[in-house]
Amino acid sequence: MKKLLLVSLCFLLLCASQVFAQGKTITGTVTSKEDGLPLPGVSVKVVGTQIGTQTNANGVYSIAVPSTATKLRFSYVSFVQQDVAIGSSSKISVSLNPDAKALSEVVVVGYQTIARKDVVGAIANVDGKELEAKPIASFTQLLQGTAPGVQVVGASGRPGSNGVIRIRGTGSISAGSDPLIVVDGIQVQSAAYNAINPDDIESVSILKDAAAVSIYGSRGSNGVLVVTTKAGKPNAPQLRYSFRFGKTERQALKNVQLMSSAEKLQYEYEAQYTNPTLDSMMTNRGITATAQATGTKINWIPAATRQNLWDIAISRGAGDWAKYLFQTATMRTHEVSLSGGADKLTYYLSGNINDNPGVERFSQFNRKGGRLNVTYQAKEWFKVGTNIGVTATHDNRLRENYNTQNSGGALYFFNPYEQPYLNDGSYNSTWQGFSPLEGAVNNPVSYDRVNQFGSFYGEASFFKHLKLKSQYAINYNTLAYQTYLQPGSNLSNILGYSQKTDQNQTDFFSSITNTANWNQTVGKHSFNGLIGNEYDKDEFYNSTATARGFPSKNYTTLENAATPTVASTSRTQFSLISYFASLSYDYDKRYYVTGSFRRDGSSRFGADVRFANFSSIGLAWDLKNEKFWTLPSVISDLKLRGSYGTSGNNNIGEYQALGTYSLTSKYNDQTVAIPLKLSNPTLTWETTYQKDLGLTFGFLDSRITGEVDYYSRENKNLLYNVNVSTTTGFSSYVGNVGAVKNSGIELSLTGTVIRQKDFKWSLTANYSHNDNKVTALYSDNATGVSANGLNKLKIGEPINVFYLVNEKGVDPTDGREVYYNIDGTETKTFSGGQSQIQSGKSPNVKYYGTFGTDLSYKGVDLSVRLYYSGGNYIYNQIWMDEVSSSSVTGNLFTEASNYWKKPGDVTPYPRVIDPATGKPDPIQATENFSTKFLEKGDYVSLRDVTLGYTLKNKYTKKIGLVGGIRLFAQGTNLAIWTKFHGNPEVSEAGETTSYSGNLALYGYPPIRGYTFGIDVKF
Repeated sequence: MKKLLLVSLCFLLLCASQVFAQGKTITGTVTSKEDGLPLPGVSVKVVGTQIGTQTNANGVYSIAVPSTATKLRFSYVSFVQQDVAIGSSSKISVSLNPDAKALSEVVVVGYQTIARKDVVGAIANVDGKELEAKPIASFTQLLQGTAPGVQVVGASGRPGSNGVIRIRGTGSISAGSDPLIVVDGIQVQSAAYNAINPDDIESVSILKDAAAVSIYGSRGSNGVLVVTTKAGKPNAPQLRYSFRFGKTERQALKNVQLMSSAEKLQYEYEAQYTNPTLDSMMTNRGITATAQATGTKINWIPAATRQNLWDIAISRGAGDWAKYLFQTATMRTHEVSLSGGADKLTYYLSGNINDNPGVERFSQFNRKGGRLNVTYQAKEWFKVGTNIGVTATHDNRLRENYNTQNSGGALYFFNPYEQPYLNDGSYNSTWQGFSPLEGAVNNPVSYDRVNQFGSFYGEASFFKHLKLKSQYAINYNTLAYQTYLQPGSNLSNILGYSQKTDQNQTDFFSSITNTANWNQTVGKHSFNGLIGNEYDKDEFYNSTATARGFPSKNYTTLENAATPTVASTSRTQFSLISYFASLSYDYDKRYYVTGSFRRDGSSRFGADVRFANFSSIGLAWDLKNEKFWTLPSVISDLKLRGSYGTSGNNNIGEYQALGTYSLTSKYNDQTVAIPLKLSNPTLTWETTYQKDLGLTFGFLDSRITGEVDYYSRENKNLLYNVNVSTTTGFSSYVGNVGAVKNSGIELSLTGTVIRQKDFKWSLTANYSHNDNKVTALYSDNATGVSANGLNKLKIGEPINVFYLVNEKGVDPTDGREVYYNIDGTETKTFSGGQSQIQSGKSPNVKYYGTFGTDLSYKGVDLSVRLYYSGGNYIYNQIWMDEVSSSSVTGNLFTEASNYWKKPGDVTPYPRVIDPATGKPDPIQATENFSTKFLEKGDYVSLRDVTLGYTLKNKYTKKIGLVGGIRLFAQGTNLAIWTKFHGNPEVSEAGETTSYSGNLALYGYPPIRGYTFGIDVKF
């Protein structure tokens, strides 16, 4: 028996040796086709067997295969699986294609990441690549046009300024309508938005409907932006350097033209106005009138003398003041990053320097920062990680007040024949008595911030389907603000003193979050449950000191001043505690249901009403996977979904529910407490009730994909000031007094026209339509929240519907402006008391969207985006100012010359001279707020054009260390088409308005930019 066993064993060994003798060992390298870099940890298997191995840190593998093997299978996370025939070769190297579909199959939502196919709510996902390489420092402005239902207005062209974001309309009157922005799990304060480096962003998930936002409870009523920064991947270290060089310039005015020197002087002559420049010239030359007639001094002198003075003034004048007030600014950005990882550790490290001068001379925004994201699998069941970002910004600003200190306004206020500099090289203070060029140099204003974002977490998986996670996160911001009226400056001479103000702020926001996430599939049943709690706290501290009387501008600290004038400090605190849970279930990937619940308690409300409950339910039906029928093969995706739920808003100032006292008064040299505001112990949450019905679809093997949504969103118990009788000693208190409804549709569509190996062409479009109206209010026809009394709050009308006197036009018989009374009768006497609701006309945009195309051929890529917006109205005060003879002291639009001169003239503008007296008509020169200057804000802009070229790997490999090179050129806001007089993308103008898009005033002008860059990977 033993001999038989021994013989059998020898026979088996002989057979095995024969088999492997006929097999062979195959070696090779696996790289990424995108950048040519080696991929470690790639699975290499012999198809049809259990034989397999992995690539090492350099992407190299070695595997012994039997003679019967025919194929090797290479698979790697986020890359397309590839099978390769073995043949007779013993060396097989492959390049794997990134799996774009796999990368887009997950989205980050409330406190977790889920598969895109399992999404029930309305969620838009923006790839970080759409935010890169633009000459705009704040990522909030870069979101414009990237997703339906997300309106972004470039509030200002000032470098570093943030965009105004509205998700599915404006839901609050005065408690804020900005969405919550969460970066790597930490809520970010608005002051820190421009501290986030767009190049560090991996993706932005935009949560819109109740099913998506309710898990955020009190903070989600205006939508949520979940920003995920880049992370390392388990592959060889990748070093990347990027350099961008850009030019930005002021966008040209649309549909208007400022007068030239000759045009303006002629207009002044006709209006019988002698400007200070000519008046001084006549006095210095001893010019007197030969005979006094009607008009002013310029009208007395002979025509030849007048023309001679005009010629001298024109030759000396600035001409186009834009040449002196604005510049073509040069932007430079340096970016370096290192990412990679192994089996247990992944890392992403970056540093960036952004130098961004503004188009207004002397304005500047600089940013320097870095980021470190690390994950470490300490144990098989325990993972730790951190996401840390630190950024320092310097913001040198110019004043944007509604006066000559504003460079944007000076373009209109100053006359083209005035000199920017006097003959001795000093600044000319102009007829305004002030030069913003001098003010920018001698009255500097600066904001220096340090922003720190940090989240630290531990994640334990004690059981197969359960993950426990604890996270501590902070957003710590400091501000050093300085404004200095230097001694000897023009403004300090006007005021009679020099003055400096130093303000220092610290804002420390911290959050502790604990969650338990259960995820399990049993047969055709899939469950995803989440429970957690969160505690947020914000501590804000401010100190301000002001002093006057500095010996010279070289002394910049307050102890050198003669007279301290102000020294104050203030401190506020806010806290929020939350408990939340969600449960998602699907059966056979056909029927989905998800629900969430959150209970929030806010320190901002009355003691007995601080807590509120918010919840949601969402349903979805994947019709494509339904077993009851077989859809046509042309349909590749069809999913119906709907949701209903609530969320809240507590964005008001601290201590609004409390009756507070002021301790600033003095009596007999003792501090006295006097009542400051009324208490409201019942002050509680604004609550949003939102319904959504949507359809996700795909056709022709997903060559055409898209989504369509209908939503209805009503915000109730609005936080707003309620007027009370002044006999109480107060004028108002903050209460819960009204409701606002937004409803609309959203559509997104992507079509792949050509999908070949080397040539791809796709088209994209999205459209959003929103109707906004006030549905309840403590008092119908209440005053709006915008400047100059132009707006009202009226039930049934949009928020801030315009409230103006109706204007008919200019009477051709006498050149006077004609208005309508409330009863419809005509009048030539303006009265603000005859103002009427302009039904349906408000600053709220009704529709907006994007058209785009993307092409790539071999290494060349081209991307084009057109953005459009409309349905809103803007009161154009610039237009009103610049065509009125009341503004004859400054420059005017050329069309201002088209005024009434004689009976029978049909003109848009009234008479300048009263024919009965032969003198200027002061009544017609008065600026009256009427419908004459209420304009539609519709526009289309060529938002973005990017052309790039990526060198093929076979070329970069010859360079040696270089793994990939991409060159590109990009343009932003290249063109705009509109009928609006000026710039229709308005949001704010310095310190003059408090409601987005209401008024066109003299803010920082919008920009057009060009960027050239190179990305190098090693």
